[in-house]
Amino acid sequence: TRSSRLLRKRLFLVEKLKDADTVGLVVGSVGVDKHREAVKRMRDLCKSAGKKIYVISVGKINVPKLSNFSTDIDVFVLLSCPFGVVLDSSDYFRPVVSFFEAEIALNPAKTWAADFGWSAEFAAFLEDKIETEVPEDAAGDFSLISGKVRVQTKEDEATGDGPRSVAIYNPGYCNDRTWKGLDDGVVTSEDSTTMGEGRSGIAQGYSGK
Repeated sequence: TRSSRLLRKRLFLVEKLKDADTVGLVVGSVGVDKHREAVKRMRDLCKSAGKKIYVISVGKINVPKLSNFSTDIDVFVLLSCPFGVVLDSSDYFRPVVSFFEAEIALNPAKTWAADFGWSAEFAAFLEDKIETEVPEDAAGDFSLISGKVRVQTKEDEATGDGPRSVAIYNPGYCNDRTWKGLDDGVVTSEDSTTMGEGRSGIAQGYSGK
């Protein structure tokens, strides 16, 4: 059925996030209630899972905006209101998962089932426990995508560089982006600002044609 196909697709994206090394938290709107608490929780989840995180604020998301970061980000996590969840990310160059799906992938303490527990409202589980301790006898879990064993690594809090943010912690991150805005190709020499006489006439036939 269509529902089962959609569920399998979402579970595949959860596995992709488990395999990811770098996570991009996309803040769809800073007006969403408790978004600051959600950003902090995602940083804690990524730190616990040994993943690198970048916080990106791009407003309303679309394919061109996120494609500009696709060379450095493995999976995007969208922080949005319940109506902003992207159910079909096939057009994007990297997977886009919901905040709840990221919670499933990164928090071993989170339990759920297909018929209950799924929520598009991230505020409903912001206070839930985050499992940070890895049992000594844990040998890792198998990736359902690559078939390899995933070994969880922990960052040393004393020596690690901590969570990273495009806007705050790494201001030079966007210097090598291929697209920096609508005026990226404008020539900045003095000749580009010289005013000259334009064409005269109408669209049907300008003078000089």
